[in-house]
Amino acid sequence: MQQFTRRETVILTHTSPSRLAYLARIGVVVPKGDENDVTQPASYSWEQILELRTIRHLRRQTSLQMIRKILAFLEGTEGDRTLHNKHLIVADGEVTWVQTRPDVGSQVVQVADKDNRHVGQLQLMALPPLNDLADHLWKTSRRPKVVPLDRFRHRVVPLHPK
Repeated sequence: MQQFTRRETVILTHTSPSRLAYLARIGVVVPKGDENDVTQPASYSWEQILELRTIRHLRRQTSLQMIRKILAFLEGTEGDRTLHNKHLIVADGEVTWVQTRPDVGSQVVQVADKDNRHVGQLQLMALPPLNDLADHLWKTSRRPKVVPLDRFRHRVVPLHPK
């Protein structure tokens, strides 16, 4: 597994060294090794690089406190606290996760809220699955309701008789 130095991580993630140190200190993304140890300096895996990039992207839309709530929820529900492989939606102070599962299909779960209300609740989706919608459109397009023009003319009564 390839490891990246702190300098390479700063370049790849567009994150400052102080932010990396802070995220390691609070336990969000902890590098392997120790920054002060010369024999085994701190290094980051590719997964951690992706996590740091995801956190940087999420920080544009929400607070670090909200990101920590998301991580706590993910760790408590499925044990996988990675963010980079999740479909997260941030809107109006809420974070929802669109979970795609082969046995159930897509589910929308509220992951975090600024008031900690409704966390973990499934949300109803108003739209049918995209595959069902596409199938319906294909079936409808195969049986067009076209009226032949000649038959239509025989039914029409002219407004002004000749």
